[in-house]
Amino acid sequence: MDLLCAEELGSERLGVDDDGVPGDEAAPASPAPAAGLTAQRDAVIFEDLRVLHNLLDLEPVYVPPCNYFVVVQKDVQPYMRKVVSTWMLEVCEEQQCEDQVFPLAVNFLDRFLCACAISRRQLQLSAAVCLLLASKIRQCHALGVDLLCFYSDHSILPDELRRWELLVLSKLQWNVTAVTGFDYVDHVLERLPWTRRDATVRRHAHTLVALCYTEPELIQTAPSLMATASICAAVRGLNLPWACSAVAAACQLTRVTLAAAERVVLHIEELVANEAAALVGPGHGLGGASATPASPSAATPANPSVAAMPQTCAQAAAAAASCSYASLGKMMMCPGPDDTPDTPTDVTDVHF
Repeated sequence: MDLLCAEELGSERLGVDDDGVPGDEAAPASPAPAAGLTAQRDAVIFEDLRVLHNLLDLEPVYVPPCNYFVVVQKDVQPYMRKVVSTWMLEVCEEQQCEDQVFPLAVNFLDRFLCACAISRRQLQLSAAVCLLLASKIRQCHALGVDLLCFYSDHSILPDELRRWELLVLSKLQWNVTAVTGFDYVDHVLERLPWTRRDATVRRHAHTLVALCYTEPELIQTAPSLMATASICAAVRGLNLPWACSAVAAACQLTRVTLAAAERVVLHIEELVANEAAALVGPGHGLGGASATPASPSAATPANPSVAAMPQTCAQAAAAAASCSYASLGKMMMCPGPDDTPDTPTDVTDVHF
């Protein structure tokens, strides 16, 4: 058997200058993601229906088994999970992580919180550990320990992060090859003749999957249902003429009922409407961010169009506010019975 490597590496990837002299090895002043090569589509994986069936058979093992806000956690509230998952998404976007890193990290976090009770002050530490583990598994260059401490405003110590890495792995029983909603998107789109080569649908579906993973209400939603609903919402939002046929075919491929998919699609459209209303509301334009979120009912379209969504979550986040990634410690203060949760503006003003 002959092995052929067809990769073409530029000088910037080889670490040499244009004249062939090795470049400077000094570390950049600010953390920057390492460049990588994108693999080509693997026909063996995406054209074999057994792969999709194996994903469907394995996914129940990786769905969080309980609503940990009620059963396990006494000090962690749903709004805290929303904020910390948004922070995780911001870190992934800032570091240009693979799209699959964020859903896997959130899956680790949810499963860990189902198995181990923590205090609210340990939530960001747990999230940082999950990001570290997910980046080690789903991309070539893992996020650095010091980098994650930097994004926590140094509220997390490197030694503490390493100790908790072992704790999280033990609570997950070292089962870290989880099935996420991201894993289904390409398998479904490859089998739909209308969307096989439509990069816009794929991009919007991945964005909506990431949005779903920030929502506490969807913790126990099956990844196949989450991916199917995201694809359906993307197709409907783009007003494509074959939307109805694509929705029915996607549900059939993932063994999802139309009623279940419709419920999640409506939830996604409501989330997009709220994010869009906050993005265009007073004080949330390109001129700067406001400490007071816009009312979700203001400027909310009846049927929001996903076609108006930005290409990446980072673009919308940049349009909403310039974030400094402050610690979540202040947010974790317990609110009174009549108080709304007090969260830092630079973390919560993140819009899709």
